[in-house]
Amino acid sequence: MANLDFYKRHLNISSVDSLCAFLCDTFIETNHTYDFFVNWSKVAQNRDSFKYELALLKSIQGSRNPKSDLHKLIKRYPEVVKVFPILLASRDSMVKVLAALEPNIQYKIFDFSKREYTANEIANIVEFTEKTGLLDAICHMESATDYALGVEVGLDTNARKNRSGLFLEKMIREVMSDLVKRNKGLVWLEQKDFAYVQSTFSIEIPPSLRNRKFDGVVINGGKAFNIEVNFYGGTGSKPSEIVSSYINRCEVLSSAGWKFVWLTDGIGWKSMQNPLRVGVEHIDYVINANLLRNGIFEKIIFTP
Repeated sequence: MANLDFYKRHLNISSVDSLCAFLCDTFIETNHTYDFFVNWSKVAQNRDSFKYELALLKSIQGSRNPKSDLHKLIKRYPEVVKVFPILLASRDSMVKVLAALEPNIQYKIFDFSKREYTANEIANIVEFTEKTGLLDAICHMESATDYALGVEVGLDTNARKNRSGLFLEKMIREVMSDLVKRNKGLVWLEQKDFAYVQSTFSIEIPPSLRNRKFDGVVINGGKAFNIEVNFYGGTGSKPSEIVSSYINRCEVLSSAGWKFVWLTDGIGWKSMQNPLRVGVEHIDYVINANLLRNGIFEKIIFTP
């Protein structure tokens, strides 16, 4: 249950509704820092891993007989085929295609990782590039290297969700780094499993959590705190599931003498206040980035 005595003492907040209102009023609007959009070093590294194969494709740019020329290119340099999936925005070296529905469902499997190909396999790969539109694109693109860079940028947007979550993790890491420097004996752990805490510090861990990973754990003397972090910039059904799992985590850890802290933020909560209220009501400590920056986590750790 929400530790309202704590909130009353430090924030002059004495009800779940007041705490929810305070959190919503102080949620940050976005966690999109400048490095959120594209990880350029990773993008360039991924593109450069295919620089040899991309250079080979220049030989068929503007070709009048693209199928024949690509067949010859693959026969002479079979390694060129490994770049084909990435040019179609896929990282799979083994690709299965639905080739027909009638009279029976038929699939074709293409392996783009082999070192050598038979004439029949080369013909199938050329057909694959033709039917996917890749062959025509290669023949008309001015630079396969620049095109690959664009593909990698597009694929990198899938990693934005991870970078979004790292925003608050970085914030709590900076706070804890300062706290550890100022308080001898204070231990901060991140991204490990609970079994490590038990084996290293002889702290009781509920059996159901031993193989589970945590975002962060603080050990202060004989007391242990688990902090979990997430950020919601939009709406969805997952927050309700997350809240339910964190309520269960809080109950299980409390039975073993732990304290549980949920650090969350994002304006997505403003349109999902019901699950937020449920979490605030049933979890001892729910804080946001504003409270974290203003030292509330330190007060939680050192509250008797």
